[in-house]
Amino acid sequence: MDYKQAADMELWQCCQQDDMRAYNELFSRYYPRMFHLASSYIDDMMKAEELCMDQLFNLWVKRRQINITSNFSHYLFRSIRNLVITHLRRNIPMDASLDKILEEHQLDRPTDYRLLSEEAEQAYRTSLNELSPQRRQVFILSREENLTYSEIAQRMNLSVNTVENYMVAALNSLRKNMKEYVPSAMIPLLFLRDFL
Repeated sequence: MDYKQAADMELWQCCQQDDMRAYNELFSRYYPRMFHLASSYIDDMMKAEELCMDQLFNLWVKRRQINITSNFSHYLFRSIRNLVITHLRRNIPMDASLDKILEEHQLDRPTDYRLLSEEAEQAYRTSLNELSPQRRQVFILSREENLTYSEIAQRMNLSVNTVENYMVAALNSLRKNMKEYVPSAMIPLLFLRDFL
């Protein structure tokens, strides 16, 4: 097998069969990008590196339990995003008041940021409520509860394929509706709100 040319899912299947060379190839493909993502939100480079190494180590240790059925890179980047969010939430200074933290964050933003973000959040909630009940539930379980597609499929008694289709439809609908409510420059703020 040519590991350099192999597809991610092919390498992942080899990992599940204890193929260390396949794991090393996935590691070299994804570690730099995972580290770049983590370090763009965490000032401490050592901590960003530790989170990425822990995630990749965990991938190997739990290779037989982890069920990745569709997009390997999506799984990895979502998992590191979740670790970053957890790290940031756990490391909010305990001696700082919420008002002080909000004040410090507002100093770096335009004065109309709060108004725009409130409008964007309202537009997001309105657009979310316009989705069909099943699409809305799939979207919330994925984006707000951070479940994998297979976990969502199991919880809702659907196929993974159906969950993926619901997510694509929900995202398309949300993007379309959000453009009607807020400038396109504001849309990414809603998806980064967990990092603020």
